[in-house]
Amino acid sequence: MKIVSSWLKDFVDVEWTPQQFSDDLTMVGLEVESYEDLAATYDKFVVGKVVSCEKHPKADRLTVCRVDVGSEELQIVCGAPNVAPGQTVPVGLVGATVPHGQHDPDGKPFVLGKVKLRGVDSSGMICSAKELGLGTDGDGIMVLTTDARPGTPLAIALQRNDVVYEIGITPNRPDCLSHLGVAREVAIQTGGEVRRPAITLKESGEPAAKLASIEIRDADLCPRYCGRVLSDVRVIPSPEWLQRRLELAGVRPINAVVDATNYVMFELGHPLHAFDLDRLDGHAIVVRRAGPDAEFTTLDGRSRQLRPDMLMICDRSRPVAIGGVMGGENSEVSETTTRLLIEGAYFLPSNIRRTARTLGLSTEASYRFERGADPEMAKLAVERTAQLIQELTAATVHPGLIDVYPKGMEASRIRFRPRRANEILGTNIEPSAMRSYLGRLGAHVTANGEEELVVVPPSFRVDISEEIDLIEEVARVHGYNNIETQTRSAIDFSIPTAPARVADEARSHLIGAGWREIMAISLQPETVASLGGPAPIKVLNPVSAEMQALRTSMIPGTLDIVRLNLHRGNKDLRLFEIGKVYRRSSENLASVEDVVEEDRLMMAWAGVAAPVAFDRPSREVDLMDLRGEVDALLRRVCLDKYRFLPYRADNTLTESALSLEINGTYGGWFGEVRRDIAKRFEIEVPIFVGEIALPVLEQAWTRDRTFRPLPRFPHVVRDLAFVVERTMPQGDLEDLIRLTAGPLLESLVLFDAYQGAQTGGGRRSLAYSLAFRSPDHTLTDAEVDAHIRAIVDRARSVCGAELRS
Repeated sequence: MKIVSSWLKDFVDVEWTPQQFSDDLTMVGLEVESYEDLAATYDKFVVGKVVSCEKHPKADRLTVCRVDVGSEELQIVCGAPNVAPGQTVPVGLVGATVPHGQHDPDGKPFVLGKVKLRGVDSSGMICSAKELGLGTDGDGIMVLTTDARPGTPLAIALQRNDVVYEIGITPNRPDCLSHLGVAREVAIQTGGEVRRPAITLKESGEPAAKLASIEIRDADLCPRYCGRVLSDVRVIPSPEWLQRRLELAGVRPINAVVDATNYVMFELGHPLHAFDLDRLDGHAIVVRRAGPDAEFTTLDGRSRQLRPDMLMICDRSRPVAIGGVMGGENSEVSETTTRLLIEGAYFLPSNIRRTARTLGLSTEASYRFERGADPEMAKLAVERTAQLIQELTAATVHPGLIDVYPKGMEASRIRFRPRRANEILGTNIEPSAMRSYLGRLGAHVTANGEEELVVVPPSFRVDISEEIDLIEEVARVHGYNNIETQTRSAIDFSIPTAPARVADEARSHLIGAGWREIMAISLQPETVASLGGPAPIKVLNPVSAEMQALRTSMIPGTLDIVRLNLHRGNKDLRLFEIGKVYRRSSENLASVEDVVEEDRLMMAWAGVAAPVAFDRPSREVDLMDLRGEVDALLRRVCLDKYRFLPYRADNTLTESALSLEINGTYGGWFGEVRRDIAKRFEIEVPIFVGEIALPVLEQAWTRDRTFRPLPRFPHVVRDLAFVVERTMPQGDLEDLIRLTAGPLLESLVLFDAYQGAQTGGGRRSLAYSLAFRSPDHTLTDAEVDAHIRAIVDRARSVCGAELRS
């Protein structure tokens, strides 16, 4: 946002230097990114009066001039053919830097000195418009039309003494997107008064309400719409002062009508639009959604494809503008326009933002409306625009403002506790001072008991909605530099530190095991997000087609990263990500509360499990390798009550899969990515993936670890091989063995699984190694044999298992 110093002074008295202005405004949150002091460009340039001219004695094309520069009369040798006595001219004194070197191929600036030209002294230079950067005429000197006295600084005579500040306005401060808004911030710091433009309209003719009508059909998108009717309008160029201010603000002047609307927007911060009233069907404005209207041609001559929910400004038969974004070609002001309808409205920010992004059309108007305009400023902005157009074109302003405001926007009332503000800021500011600070913002403040205030923020401060916002404003107005910085820390070694999250434990373990952490974006194309299974949650206003929906699984995003790495030659990949997935809590997604976020750990493995070595070939990774890594991770967090179960992978991302059960709760799954899914991501190698629900892992995590001494007594190992039905899960038999063996069973390992002719049709053999140990004595064979018999009998009766001979 460009702020012009002279324009700013129309609203507030400020005597700061440019550097002080930049520093003080930046300290209250309005960062001055740069500034340009236009007067510095013409330092040591003054207005001069040519007193006399004589031919140079040794050069026919040079003239020796005597020039009055106020404090003295200088002799200057000039080569311009149009120099003559009595002219008022721009003079560069010795030491001045000429902005444009006319005789340099690159136009480089140069510094003037006292020189001799063909033997005649010359102290300075009479400049052309091209040399001063004020035009393209370099054939002769620039003759000024000003009545300024000799010696007057040229910047003042040419009204080039402004300072133009470039201010970075954060998205939450749309109230500062104008000279009035910045003036309010300056007044808060200086304690000065803010002056609003004085509106004086000379109304005459037929009432405006009889010449035009305004109807709002969709008040949820447009709560307020104001209009003024003007006639006898002349579409002429704007005066030089107005054009100059617009140019300094970065806007190209067009004509008096358009310039007036732009001027008021940069002055008051409220966008406006001027319609040619005679081009409006029925001389009417109807504010409604686009509905069936499919396309619309905007002022830039481009045809725009509309969506039904876009807000349109229409007449009785057709759209004439995209509300809050841009006007239409079918109602624009032209040289033949004589009657105007000046629009000033308030539009719902979210709808304007969605419309502008969908159309790829960002304008000065949409930039302001999508951040939040002031609904109470619409009236003043329309009146101010009407006043300017009347002053510039001698137009007739018809009596009455047409103001359709079906339901006034209710101001929020915020509970504010001074004590709480001091606690958060670490200050000891008096409540009376805080009340004064809030009042300087334009807020209405009333007491609510001894310890509390009720604050109604001004309508232009759309960013203030909670108590913490008011606390921030107190800090701003009080001055961040006035808040003492205190550093204090205390460490009590008698209190153990809080345990780390299970996600941190998992991250530490996996990185130590050679896995690499990745971060994939949570927004995906809808078709990709749908691969995870349940219907994804679609974004209402996606930035692009690549960010249409929230992910329901972390796998598709990982496959994208795997593809990228494989194409770059990275073929052995062990990747993990800790992040969130999103799902619906119910079929009907009515609000944000219906969205469930879940933390998950994703693991993906492709390539080799063991690299080639001198004593062994390389081996490709398989599902059991991934299971082994999960086993190691679960042991790291001291889990022992978990198991892997066969998992039906129909209609999911994987084909062969295992599910993870932790303490009887479903905790995740692992499997090989289906070939058709892999090919969709241009992946030709097997890739094994899995997801673990971190909340389940967190709940089962054993943080308190106990240690025990090494066993004093030996263990006894026995092997058992059972023949069971092939369809019986191995885990069921393992659970039965553990339950029957009791606490003396130290370890149980499945070391062989076989099926073939020796086991019979439909059966398989499962062989286990069992280790028994007692903590207080050496086990005898009789004790161990008793446990083995119990296990065999239990397996036979419950699982139909037979010992393999």
